[in-house]
Amino acid sequence: MSAAAAVDPATDPQLDAFVTAFDDFVRAAKRARGRVEPDAVLTTAQFDLLSPLLEAEVPLGLRELARAAGVSAPTATRMVDGLEARGLLTRVRSEEDRRAVCLALTEDGVTAVQQRRAQVAARRRALFDQLAPAERRAAAKVLARLAAAYEGVEQ
Repeated sequence: MSAAAAVDPATDPQLDAFVTAFDDFVRAAKRARGRVEPDAVLTTAQFDLLSPLLEAEVPLGLRELARAAGVSAPTATRMVDGLEARGLLTRVRSEEDRRAVCLALTEDGVTAVQQRRAQVAARRRALFDQLAPAERRAAAKVLARLAAAYEGVEQ
């Protein structure tokens, strides 16, 4: 039995400290994501859905967009309907398959995503600026490691 396996997870103070800090971080991140500037054109969820369209070289299908944004297809459909009605994206026929419909940003959509991206970058910069240089390096390493670990953990 390894030393790590010998520690009871229920009484492991390091695990308890990690879980507490992680939960606090997740809650703070959720609260921050929920705070939208009053004059913001896009909510965080809308920004997350539209961002892949800005980065895509060709219009995306609904399922591709939903997958890229991490939402279900029905959720993406509802959001797309509202965003299309607001003139931020458009449905276009696929050149490869006339039965398929792809999604593309309009000029207003591109502007809205770029504006929101700038707001997100400013918020991240403000967060980064609150850390000491050593904390910045450590945070980057830990966050990258956590992201990789998260991908490997089964839900």
